[in-house]
Amino acid sequence: MTTIVLAHPNERFPGFQVFGVYDGPDDRFTFAVQEFDEQDRAERVARKLMEKHRADHFRRVVQ
Repeated sequence: MTTIVLAHPNERFPGFQVFGVYDGPDDRFTFAVQEFDEQDRAERVARKLMEKHRADHFRRVVQ
C-alpha cells in the first residue's frame, strides 16, 4: 500500500512537507521527501506523486 502525505508546518518543521510511505508485507519505507514554503506548490507535488506512484491513499497532517 502506498500513501502520499502532505504535512502542514508545525513548531518542529517550519515548511510544508510532501512524502510517500510504502507499507508492504515484506518492507516499509519513506520516499520522495520534499519541503516547500508555499502550500500551493506542495499540493501540486502531492497530486503528481499520487499519479506517478499510483498511490492508494492520501493523508493530510495538520498539527
